[in-house]
Amino acid sequence: GRPVKGLWQQIMAARLHLTMKILRNGTHVLITDVDNIFSRHVPLVGFLEEGYDVYHAYEMRYPTSIYNQFGFVVCSGHQFLRSSPATFEFMKLVLRRCSGSKCDDQVTYNKVFFYDLDIQWDLDGGEDSPNNVRGALRVNTTHPENTKLLVESFTGRSRVTNHTVKIWDRDFAWRLAGAIPEWCPSENNWLGMPTKLNDSLTGHGNKIHKKIAAFQVWDTHCRGQGVGEHAM
Repeated sequence: GRPVKGLWQQIMAARLHLTMKILRNGTHVLITDVDNIFSRHVPLVGFLEEGYDVYHAYEMRYPTSIYNQFGFVVCSGHQFLRSSPATFEFMKLVLRRCSGSKCDDQVTYNKVFFYDLDIQWDLDGGEDSPNNVRGALRVNTTHPENTKLLVESFTGRSRVTNHTVKIWDRDFAWRLAGAIPEWCPSENNWLGMPTKLNDSLTGHGNKIHKKIAAFQVWDTHCRGQGVGEHAM
């Protein structure tokens, strides 16, 4: 049959509401998309001991309007949230921007992150944003989707919700378009979120075929193989 119009956005909205419900029950939550590929076991208790309320991974450039304005975006498909009063306040803002039965969670999280939180970043030089850090490490490639993406981890605190934030570095939570095997991560990598892999790696096929093939591509070329030709 034909796909239900807006079904994906319904599922994403339901995931946001379920996340809040689980957090309110006192359970810390790791959100990860089904097509993310883990390279090694990282005990989640380490994130609790580190002390931040919400951990984000970098996305690439979507939503493009927000990326063009702020120079980076975070990924809705992989994050860790501590069950804490401050995290509840963060999620209230998220649900306020996703008040109906449908929403794009990637757009929703980034609108909250950049327009609602007023984050004070832990930056030595007094800059107001990681994107403005002089000499910040970026992906050095001519690939139009990957070039100049931020790489390093940054931390801060929202002046609105008082929740603390950490963005994992791009080597630990790897997200690039193509770039395998040239930009495979180091052995410190936790997981990969590969996309737009070349047919020479995945073979020809539809989107589902290529997603499934990506697991074998990652394990063959990147998992436990050490740094690729171009280290971040």
